[in-house]
Amino acid sequence: MRFAPFTWLRFLFHLLLVGCSCIMLLAAWSPYMDPAQWWPLAFLGLTFPLWLLLVIILWILALLWKSKWIVVPTLALIGSWKAIAATIAFPPLRKPVEDVAQPVIKLMSYNVHGFTPYRNQPDPQEKYSRAMLQLIADQQPDVICLQEFFTSDNPRLKKKDFKTYISDSLGYPYRYFSSDFNPSHSTSHSGVIIFSRWPICRADKIPIIQHPHAESLIYADLRIGTDTVRLFTVHLQSIYLNQNDLMRIEEMKQGNDTAWRASRPIWSKLKRAFIRRSEESKRVKQALNQSPYPVILCGDFNDTPVSFTYFTLVRGMQDGFLKCGYGLGATYYSISPTLRIDYILASKHWRFMRFMRIPVHLSDHYPIVAELQLRTPSSVKP
Repeated sequence: MRFAPFTWLRFLFHLLLVGCSCIMLLAAWSPYMDPAQWWPLAFLGLTFPLWLLLVIILWILALLWKSKWIVVPTLALIGSWKAIAATIAFPPLRKPVEDVAQPVIKLMSYNVHGFTPYRNQPDPQEKYSRAMLQLIADQQPDVICLQEFFTSDNPRLKKKDFKTYISDSLGYPYRYFSSDFNPSHSTSHSGVIIFSRWPICRADKIPIIQHPHAESLIYADLRIGTDTVRLFTVHLQSIYLNQNDLMRIEEMKQGNDTAWRASRPIWSKLKRAFIRRSEESKRVKQALNQSPYPVILCGDFNDTPVSFTYFTLVRGMQDGFLKCGYGLGATYYSISPTLRIDYILASKHWRFMRFMRIPVHLSDHYPIVAELQLRTPSSVKP
């Protein structure tokens, strides 16, 4: 029995339609599977935007072709709605109403990459650090949370004493620094830090994983008028891609077969990072649940919205980008234009007024800024 070419074309199209729909659906549900046991599914979650795009294109083609099989991608899209809603922010129908009785808190979160240029840029390091500090000064946030923060106590390296400069020159008298490790010598320190113009009445750091270069979870209890709130910042497990890894990724994008064959170390690093972030996210969530005050969590999660990490941390919280942003909101521009891995989350005690991503190529991350207000107790939904 011989099939006409058109029949074969329809068969292959329907096969592709079903296959991509099933993979997208699996990727959408991967955040419910702990990478400690189901780590291969975490790779699918990472590629969810790609599968979503493919399925939408195939859905449109099936509609134009008037195929009955359109029901398959339609059901897959419905079943993936939670992942879609976490990935894409739709403009809010109405702007939040400001409560004149409560102060608006402006918060910036930024992975500053040690105040060094990314990928060994030819310009001097000092140019990039000055630009980052000027960016902070221009935004005038009330509170700043910085990850991969570096500072030096060496008197001969005064220009690298970023901790003192931000406090004294930019006007942030209150701070708390994790000082997790010394990359080169005893006068240099790296970690995560909180700067505040509001008084800090208590602060502490919580180690969340054992690793030579791991940064702690830190929190600061801020006194805002008559209210006390708890602000957390964190930098979860990085993949630690080196320059060779990044070169291979660029070559793989261009279809280089040799780069694909040599990419095994990259996949191993991804697997290890997925598993470690699974452990870290559970510990961070435990700390959030133990807070006696309204909570804000911000930082570099190193994971996309369709991940076990994000779904664990956002449970019972609000995502500032989804509340006030639009589009994909990528915050890490180096590898892919779809990677949103930096977040500002807040408990239901807060109202997000505005959210902004600042697309400047200084660090490998974009800074994000949110403006929030505490809700009155009667307006907080249980």
